[in-house]
Amino acid sequence: MLKKIDAAARLIGRHSSLFQCPVCGLAMEMNENRTLLCRNRHGFDTAKPGYISLLTKSVKSDYGKAMFEARNLVCRSGFFHPLIGQIGKLILNGRTEPVTVLDAGCGEGSPLAQLADVWKRGTPAGFLGIGLDLSKEGVAIAAREYAGFLWCVGDLARSPFRDRSFDVILNVLSASNYGEFRRLLRKDGILIKVIPGSGHLRQLRHALYDRSPRQAYSNDKTRALFLRHFDMLDERQIRYDVALQEEQLEPLVRMTPLSWGARDEQIQRVLRLAIREVTADFTVLVGRAKVR
Repeated sequence: MLKKIDAAARLIGRHSSLFQCPVCGLAMEMNENRTLLCRNRHGFDTAKPGYISLLTKSVKSDYGKAMFEARNLVCRSGFFHPLIGQIGKLILNGRTEPVTVLDAGCGEGSPLAQLADVWKRGTPAGFLGIGLDLSKEGVAIAAREYAGFLWCVGDLARSPFRDRSFDVILNVLSASNYGEFRRLLRKDGILIKVIPGSGHLRQLRHALYDRSPRQAYSNDKTRALFLRHFDMLDERQIRYDVALQEEQLEPLVRMTPLSWGARDEQIQRVLRLAIREVTADFTVLVGRAKVR
């Protein structure tokens, strides 16, 4: 059985045509030392856990390992399954050809891995999944938990991929770079962006920010920005309630940005409430880059 580093290097090597050097923009190839290298000798090593970092300088992420571990626990519990199931149907949509999907802001990898499962249940056509995130901690968890994907640490603003490389870009509850999305998508490629709806995690929002402006949420500005760059092909509201086991509440609280500005006493108060059901509420935007 191959070590993770060898399996990752082999997979990246097979698909090296997707990559461009984030320093100079030249094509890259994997060498025998597990280094992705361009002709100008800019090299990026495969990491032991099974991912590759293509950052050109050290970058500090706001998201730490504890948050990503919490998110992985929540994701594995099935919290996002209804959402990912709907996204899978949107991508399948009668396709019979293999698909190449970039998860931009992949975090700890669960959404992309779950999407691949939906795809494989729906069609024998191939699925190549690439995850990109600025956080080494998140990508390391993705590589640990989910084999068979290309996990990359990199900056979306200077993404290390060649033009027109992807059929689908997935952007779930994460920051966007529409200029890069336009560059990376193939001619008929689609962007699927997921943003929280007004009712998302409303139970936690009310418990954390009673009578505070943070109780309310609107995604109008995010939607308007999407429409400035992409033509809307589809828009769906996906809302469902999720029953929580006692041990699931704290990871859910710790993973959500709602808690990041909260004081510890606020978080402890929410945990004492023993909330047993929360609302998941998402808006899914599907678009194709505007013709210019």
